[in-house]
Amino acid sequence: MISHRYRGLIKLHFLLKQLGGLVLFWLIVWLLHLVVYRSDLLPANYVWVSFLVPAAAVFEVLVREERFRSLGGLSRAQIWSLTQREILFALVAIFGVIVMSKDDRLSRVFLASFFCGYALWISWMNQVGHRLLHNILYRRSKQGTSHTSTVVLAPPREIEQDSALRMTGTLPGADFLGYVNYGPGHVAAAPSFPVLGEFGNLREICRQCHARLLLALGLEDQPDLVRNLQQLCDSLGMRLIWVDDKRSRFKGNFDTHRSGSQLFLTNWQEPLEDPIHRLLKRSFDLVFSFGVVVTVLPLLCLGVKTLQLLFSPGPLFYRQKRTGRNGEVFEVFKFRTMHLNDTPAAQAKKGDPRIYPGAAFLRKASLDEFPQFLNVLTGDMSVVGPRPHFIDHDLSFAEIVRDYPVRHFAKPGITGLAQVRGCRGETDTSLKVRHRVRYDHFYLRHWSLLMDVCIISDTVLQVVFPPRNAR
Repeated sequence: MISHRYRGLIKLHFLLKQLGGLVLFWLIVWLLHLVVYRSDLLPANYVWVSFLVPAAAVFEVLVREERFRSLGGLSRAQIWSLTQREILFALVAIFGVIVMSKDDRLSRVFLASFFCGYALWISWMNQVGHRLLHNILYRRSKQGTSHTSTVVLAPPREIEQDSALRMTGTLPGADFLGYVNYGPGHVAAAPSFPVLGEFGNLREICRQCHARLLLALGLEDQPDLVRNLQQLCDSLGMRLIWVDDKRSRFKGNFDTHRSGSQLFLTNWQEPLEDPIHRLLKRSFDLVFSFGVVVTVLPLLCLGVKTLQLLFSPGPLFYRQKRTGRNGEVFEVFKFRTMHLNDTPAAQAKKGDPRIYPGAAFLRKASLDEFPQFLNVLTGDMSVVGPRPHFIDHDLSFAEIVRDYPVRHFAKPGITGLAQVRGCRGETDTSLKVRHRVRYDHFYLRHWSLLMDVCIISDTVLQVVFPPRNAR
């Protein structure tokens, strides 16, 4: 999770800078061509030059020290030094090539205008843009809680040194709420962030603060404590990051990121924490869902409404409260397949009398789920992801599987890996719950766009040839 966030932010920030630079380049070229020089300045002569600035930027990043590739945690002086370096590389690349090629078709007015604008753009993106990008990616939820609320567990010496303050801006997606004291002794000096309580009350503190992340400091040589903290975080649907100086202290497939002498570790590999991956997934969701809503959904609405008028008059859609990403509650849309009743939250069973004639086929073929593409367009769901459950079912399932809330790290999906692997229908045993959660966690750790495409393909086959356990 931590490395995906770091790498994703670096890549996204870099791509936005280069995209903005190219837009500025061609905007100046066409303005000078149309308004000032006309035929004396032809855009075709500038095509090869437009590739020089991105090429210089790529070269500059490749030769830059790795610890300076992310702007998070750097001082303003360090960021300004990197900004000057980027501008200098672009300047040398263009003028060096022009001198060597002896191309006299390029306007000096254009070069002066572009480099003034480019310098301002790079300066703004490095000083302001990267912080703005961070806020957009980790903004508050619809319910007003922060996706990045972070509680810091630390011994008194770390709290007195205000270690979390030094990490402000260093750790992507961390909005520090305060410290929890671990170990003997009291905090003598008042830190910048408040002390929320003692270690014994950690679970309750995290719940009251709606924390999404626990950062553990100063817990070196205590792998057993880290394992206990991991279990606590999994049961609360939180992420755990701890800081150490050695990877060898811990066994397992951890995700790590080094910042200076500090090594950040976390137990969860999450490809979807990379903003580039999230952008790809969201773009795919929008394109796919829009196509379904425009082409398939209107015909289904007509057919289902006709069936309802014949056998069960009432509303076309049924709206249910479900648990989404980070535990947020939203309303999911489904075609109403039952008579109006007083037990809508009860799971459907084979031969359920609440299902009106003809609706059993809609449920077996999963056609009743198609209105959820509207939820995808609004951003509450994804096409592929862990299936959302009733709120009371989430509570009961969490008692069966300790790390059940981890499945809420991702947006819920219309279909998912568990569903195409046969885990669908009534979840009436603890074994069925465990199987679904196991597939959901595998999906979180190994997501790829190709996996989404394969799951959708399998789902289409199951719509055409419904499995026996569909209800």
